[in-house]
Amino acid sequence: MINGLAKVKQQPIILGLILLYVLPPVGMAWFVGCALLEWRVQFMEKKSLPTDLISLLLALMAASSIGAVLVSWQVTDLLSTLILVGYLGIYLFWLRHPEQLHIRQFAWITIWGGVYIYFSEKLLSMIPKESIVGQAASFLTGHVLFGYNGKPRLYGSTFNPNYGCYLLILALAFLSVELLRAIHMKNTRLIALSLLIIPVLDLGIYETGSRAGFVIMLLLHLLFLYKLSLRVFIPIAAIVLVSAPFLYHWMPRSNGTESSMAKRLEIWGNSWHIFTENPFFGATTLGFRRDYAALNGELIPHAHDLFLAIFSSSGVFCGLFFLFVLGISGYSLIKAQRLSTKTNYQTSLFLFALPTIIAYGIMDFTLSSPQVMIMVLILLSYWTRYAARMNQFMRLQKTLRRFLNGKVQMTKKSSKPAMLQTSKGLSGK
Repeated sequence: MINGLAKVKQQPIILGLILLYVLPPVGMAWFVGCALLEWRVQFMEKKSLPTDLISLLLALMAASSIGAVLVSWQVTDLLSTLILVGYLGIYLFWLRHPEQLHIRQFAWITIWGGVYIYFSEKLLSMIPKESIVGQAASFLTGHVLFGYNGKPRLYGSTFNPNYGCYLLILALAFLSVELLRAIHMKNTRLIALSLLIIPVLDLGIYETGSRAGFVIMLLLHLLFLYKLSLRVFIPIAAIVLVSAPFLYHWMPRSNGTESSMAKRLEIWGNSWHIFTENPFFGATTLGFRRDYAALNGELIPHAHDLFLAIFSSSGVFCGLFFLFVLGISGYSLIKAQRLSTKTNYQTSLFLFALPTIIAYGIMDFTLSSPQVMIMVLILLSYWTRYAARMNQFMRLQKTLRRFLNGKVQMTKKSSKPAMLQTSKGLSGK
């Protein structure tokens, strides 16, 4: 406990991340403050903006939202611009200050955050919501449902079961990497701790009732076994394939899959229609709800799909650039796996964590939650720095190889006349 408090004093940003789980509105405000400080430094010191892909994507989306406002004259949609500028500020803060938090510290805060989400469900449910004080306390602790009114599902301090599920998925991805590291280093204490936490996270994911989360959870466990041992992975993967019908029935809310999918397809179709009505700049994140309500009278806040959400809210240019970012990042991730050793911590962490953003994004748009988005932006800032170092190393390696090849060729050319001269001397001419 004393060591933990000392760490928080040395690295105040840890407190911001803890608040993001325990008192989400306060934690979000903390990071908004970080963004404002970063933008203040940006303008006072006249720094140039980074040209990495994530910075460019966020800047392009912010510019697109301004274009949408100029087309529709819905001035209130400028709030979407402010939100995107805020996200860019948070991302720049983490990108420029890697000393604030080591990646393993971030991973463990995320893991314990997942544990808190599970246990806080039981504790926060005891807060009486009849009084104004109770409602305020529930809001501050993140235990107020937004965007869902169906059967009870676990959501802890995340406002929505799907948001809670993704943060639990992220925690499981990080914990899987920590367990692999512990096994490699033969750290029995960490192995025991990880094996105690994994069932908690698995149960939490299951109790959120997310079907996509359930499938991703299984895939993460299979990926863990693949990284651990092929001998173990192959038979268990075969058993999972054979047991697919049973797993489908065991999946949460499996009896409502067809009706849920039909509703999802309807939302996707309407989202595509909104995109075709606003092809260049999109409808903005706030304008999407208004356009959807005008289309069929329902209050749907987002497209329930990462790809459609970007196309419908930010237009075709942002959508295509996002696909470009996805392609480059995927290639870099594969290249990182080939270049690094099997036990490299950061490479494994990105392999487990980054694909979950896309995998969950296929069926829902959890990045609509500032709580989730902030965590993803922090993860992406670590990835951007890692990819930049890897590319720099690759360029250095190529330059060195060319230099050495050039020296070898020069040596061959210079040695050829000497050999001819020697042969002439031997022949007596």
